[in-house]
Amino acid sequence: IYEDQDPKDWGAFDGYYAWVSPGKKGWVKDGSNWGRSYLEDFYSRMSKQTDKIAIGAAWPGFDDSKAEWGQGRKMDARCGKTLEDSINLHRRYFPADRPLPFLMIVTWNDYEEGTAIERGIANCGSRDNGAQRAGG
Repeated sequence: IYEDQDPKDWGAFDGYYAWVSPGKKGWVKDGSNWGRSYLEDFYSRMSKQTDKIAIGAAWPGFDDSKAEWGQGRKMDARCGKTLEDSINLHRRYFPADRPLPFLMIVTWNDYEEGTAIERGIANCGSRDNGAQRAGG
């Protein structure tokens, strides 16, 4: 299993996994690029490779500004919507009769990367919790 994929390497690996990434547009200062285009591209390609293992990814946001090694990269959590959207996006490419076999929570609880989910997802004052909605 290898991170993402390079078409020239298709035969060398049994599958590929997505990882927290803003995609081709890159990191933006305000964090508004939460990785939608990256995940859409990954799922689109992997849905056509039925002989490969696809491992999707979800993340609550990303912010490495507190990490000693940080590069100032940020993805806004959008009051829980980034986690909700990244959890659900694969469903557009993998129907119920051929579901995505694996979905990982990327960098689970790396507090210095702003990806911690153990403490809960901020819902910005709403009584509705995005993490609860994401499952269904």
